[in-house]
Amino acid sequence: MSAMAIGIWCSVGLLALMIIRVPIAIALIVTATTGIYLVQGGFAAWFQIAGAPINSTNYGLSVIPLFVLMGNLAVHAGLSRDLFVVLTRLIGRMRGGLAIATILGCAGFSALSGSSLATAATMGRVSLGEMHKRGYSKGLASGSVAAGGTIGILIPPSVMLAIYALMTEQSIREMFAAGLFPGLMLTGIFVITVMIWVRVSKTATQPISALDVPMMGEKVSYVGVLSLVGLVVLVLGGLYGGLFTPTEAAAVGAIGTFVIAWARGGLNRETLADAMIDTAATSAMIFLIIIGSTLYGTFLSVTGIASALRGFVGGLDAAPIVILMAILLIYIMLGFVMDSLGMLLLTLPVMFPVVVQLGIDPVLFGVLVVMTVELGLITPPLGMNVFVVRSIARDTSLMQVFAGTVPFAISFLVAIAVVLMIPELATWLPNYLYR
Repeated sequence: MSAMAIGIWCSVGLLALMIIRVPIAIALIVTATTGIYLVQGGFAAWFQIAGAPINSTNYGLSVIPLFVLMGNLAVHAGLSRDLFVVLTRLIGRMRGGLAIATILGCAGFSALSGSSLATAATMGRVSLGEMHKRGYSKGLASGSVAAGGTIGILIPPSVMLAIYALMTEQSIREMFAAGLFPGLMLTGIFVITVMIWVRVSKTATQPISALDVPMMGEKVSYVGVLSLVGLVVLVLGGLYGGLFTPTEAAAVGAIGTFVIAWARGGLNRETLADAMIDTAATSAMIFLIIIGSTLYGTFLSVTGIASALRGFVGGLDAAPIVILMAILLIYIMLGFVMDSLGMLLLTLPVMFPVVVQLGIDPVLFGVLVVMTVELGLITPPLGMNVFVVRSIARDTSLMQVFAGTVPFAISFLVAIAVVLMIPELATWLPNYLYR
């Protein structure tokens, strides 16, 4: 059997392993090791699997556990609730105000977390009950939380953008700069979606009395909220301005979040231990997937699949933008059956060389890919944000949550199309700051 045939059959086996719910990291390692063994023999297979942890890790990966820790400290210390209370007091009396406050709260919390699932879970716990008490429809309430969570992967510091940068040897600083304007634009489009929804559907919300200011009786630390805003400005400003390296910025963010959480009384031995354990578990999962992805990239090279695909694309008589749109469509379809991190790491060894060959800006491609894989978090049947929201809103069915995400999924496609048509949204800031 030829190397190409082995590569194709092993790839089919990889898909089969994912269909039966084998963890993506294990599926990648098993498939890649088997393929290398069949093509080059046992010594080469063991050599690659032994060297993969070293070859796939570098100093830059230290930003991942630090940013994850930053978000976990904010979650376990209850900092997100203060942010939501302040926003509801500002805009909660307008029609759809609580849903808008949820989306804005997700955007704000994203600057601390960098994780979509954490953002959706955290904001869902503090906002869903308030929206249900004030007559918001289950679709609007759950949809705004699930969709708002997707902003967490785009607004810096984004773990997914950092992983993309490390896997493709791009600058983390440039990727964070590239995600800022698209993330803010996506937030604005979601807000407009809510405003249109409540105008079209009279049952989406109930009128709120001018005297019934949402969460007015809640205690809130305005100093804590302002401290968080100052911390975000310090971390991102220092990163964009060259004062910090990405790892230093992550360390400053983690320490700053720890100090703020401790000062407001939201951090004790138990919550600190929970934050540390969650950080270790999440980081270990991410690193294992990265190791599997590195092995898979070697497998693609050994079997000749990567070079064959590059040759196929080079022979196509189509404009780069058309091929780029076809690649994004593939990502959208993969989002129906795969989680976002696994999808990104599985496909980058194949797709990125093609993009480079087409002359497409790697920074622009990174933003588009991250946006596209994030869409999969709110589309059936595997939309992870939907399942997170459903686990919080026990009285809301899975179908109601999926139905609530439909308008936001359409808005997401609009946002992707806007970045495609106006690539400067992603490329202007990194070009201005660093090139």
